[in-house]
Formats: sequence, C-alpha cells, structure tokens
Amino acid sequence: MKLTNLKNIDPDRKIVFKNFSFLSLLRFFNVLSQYILLSYLVRTLGSQTYGIFVWAFSIIQYLVITVNFGFNTYAGRYITEYRNDPEKTNRFFSAIFISKAILFLVTSCIFLIFIHISPVLNANKEIMVVLLGFVLGEALFPIWFFQGKEKLDIPSKIVFIFKFILVILTLVLVSDSDDLITYALLLSMSQLLIGTFAFYKALQKFNARIIKIKTSSVKKALREGSGFFISGLCTKSINLLVILVAGVYFTMKDVTGFDVSFKIIAAFHLPFETLSIALFPTIARTRDKKMNQKLIQIASAAAIILGIIAYWKADFFLSILGGRELIAYSFLLKSLSILIPVVVITYFLGTNTLVAFGYHKEYNLSIIIPSILYIFILLILWQTDHFTVITVVYARILVDLLIMSLRIGFAIKYKLIFSKT
Repeated sequence: MKLTNLKNIDPDRKIVFKNFSFLSLLRFFNVLSQYILLSYLVRTLGSQTYGIFVWAFSIIQYLVITVNFGFNTYAGRYITEYRNDPEKTNRFFSAIFISKAILFLVTSCIFLIFIHISPVLNANKEIMVVLLGFVLGEALFPIWFFQGKEKLDIPSKIVFIFKFILVILTLVLVSDSDDLITYALLLSMSQLLIGTFAFYKALQKFNARIIKIKTSSVKKALREGSGFFISGLCTKSINLLVILVAGVYFTMKDVTGFDVSFKIIAAFHLPFETLSIALFPTIARTRDKKMNQKLIQIASAAAIILGIIAYWKADFFLSILGGRELIAYSFLLKSLSILIPVVVITYFLGTNTLVAFGYHKEYNLSIIIPSILYIFILLILWQTDHFTVITVVYARILVDLLIMSLRIGFAIKYKLIFSKT
C-alpha cells in the first residue's frame, strides 16, 4: 500500500489499529513486568514462599471479581453508545463507581471477618490485609471507560509508569524469603496509584463526573452486571480453584508449578486477548459479522501453531521463568498447551461475538454451566481418591473445551458465524 493511500483507510480499521496498538502496549508492559517479577520472585523468595503468595493472591482475586462485578465486560459498550450524551455518560459513570464503592466496603468487611474466624486465612492474615489495597486499586481503575471512549493510550501510559516503578523497587527492596510482605505492599501501592491516576484522568480529560443519581440507577447497574459477575466468577474460578486446591491438598511448590505453567499459557493468549478487547467497541458498533468471522479464522490458525511451540519447548519456558527445579512440572505445561487454541477461539466467540451482538444470556450460560460441571467433577475426584495433580488439570481442560463448544453452538444457532448474511 502506498503511503499516499493511508488516509483512505476505513475509519473503523484505524480505530481498531489504534486501540489494538495501545492496548497491546498496556498489556505488554503489564505482562512483561509480571514475568520479570515472577522469574525474580521464584528464585528470591523460593518456590515454597512464592507459592504462599500465589495462594493468598488467588483468594484476593475473588474480591477483585466481586468489586468489578462484571462491569469491565459490558460497561464499555454503554460508554460507546453515550459518547455524544454527557449527561447519560456521567449518570452511568456514577452508577458504576457508586456500585463499586458499595461492593468494596461490604466485601472488605466480610473478608476481614473471615480472616478472623478462619484458621487457614488467619495464618496468612498480614499478607491478606495488605493485598486489600490491590483490590481498591482495581476498583478505581476505569479501563471500561477508556475502552468505551476508544482512548486506550491513557491507561497504557499510566500502567507503564507504575509497573516500571514496581519492578525497580522490587529488585531493590526484595532480597530474600523474609520480604514477602514487602512485595505485597509494593504490589498494592502500585495498583492503588494506577487506579487513582486513571480515575483522575477520566475526570480531567473527558469531564467525567460523579453526580447524584437515583438508587434505581445503582440497582440497575448491579442487576445488569450480575450475570457478567457470575460468569466472570466462574471463569476465574476455573483457574483459581486449581491454585486453591493445590495449596490445600498438595504442596506450595505444586502451587508454584501450576502458577508458572498457567502464566506461560497466558503469555501465548495475550496478543489474541488484546485484539479481542480492542475490537469489541468497533464490532459492537458496526455489527460486522464478516470481519469478526475472518479474525476468528486467522487467530485460530495462529493459536494452533503457538500451542505446538508451547508443547515442544515446555522445559525451556519453565526453566527460564522458574529455574531448573520447575522442569519437573513440564508435564503440566504440555497438557495445558492445548488450551492456547481453545481459549483463543473462546475469546472471540465470547465478548466479540455473543456480547457484541446482544446475546448476553448465552455468553453467561456458556461459562456458568461448564463451571458447575467443573466443581462437580472435582468433588467426584475427591470422593473417589483420584484427586491428583494431573486429574485436576484434565478436568480444567475439559471445562474449557465445553465452554468453546457451547459458544460455537450459540454462534451457529444465531448465524453469527458460518453465515453469508
């Protein structure tokens, strides 16, 4: 293409490219810092102590899911729709943040009570309490607002600055296994600053405001988000339950093996997840089935290739991130490599297909039903004494295959894919 023809590119494609570029940077900085820290912390804290952190953080993730309440999945769509109506935008903006404030206060109080009465949580109460700061930072971070405004360059810059500072301070201040709480404090402060600055930018750059609204507006936001909250809770639980189960029934070293393997798989998912999120506002606005279907096909082919690479080089990836002692868990990574194409297809058939075209119920059902089945399978394994590391992983893979199958079924039923119209 000649440079003189760049001005003639479809505006929607320009928006997608811009959003994808900045969202890629945001996620790249976020994940790069995460993997640098992962490699450093496993070696510095030791696999046992790092496993304690992963186990505690997996519990904190349930609080994050509750406070976000599915807003990150659907709220951007309304910001896009209300872009030319400041009053509606501020009303919706206020409803989301008031809902988040209520959820944070209620969730934190209940969690602190559980820490006090539960021996397992109480044994790690210091790190749990410190990580509540991370939950507050997540509550303040309005990624859905910037996504709806199609201005993802702003949160990208904020994340880069504070993640960079987090990495530097961790390398300087965390030097042995006794510095676990120090790292938890640095992580919480980093997320708090990211959330605070992003919230301030939403107010400053776009004149977003917290205004007085009716209680019914908050109830409506919570009601609409409830389905996405349940599906998001189920989605996260599919991953988090493996970590929680490993921490209770196996060893903290097993927790580290699971966590590092999952993070390697997540790294392969990153470009596809980023593209999926960047495309969502455009597809929701244009309802372009042809573009969506073409991207699903291209992404699926690329993901299959990456899945083969992950299987082939499992030992290499584990040794790079966690040291040679984690090569013992290469069987986990090899088993999980099938999830690279499976989850990529699931991404595009989920938010970009079912949610973008208004099939919210089907999207949520595609997660809720397999998640219930997953819990049922784990209970059967536990009751029949087949509860092992590998059987838990196989159950995890089965659930993702079912989610993908259900979404393919719904997409075909409503002629969202394999349709000429």
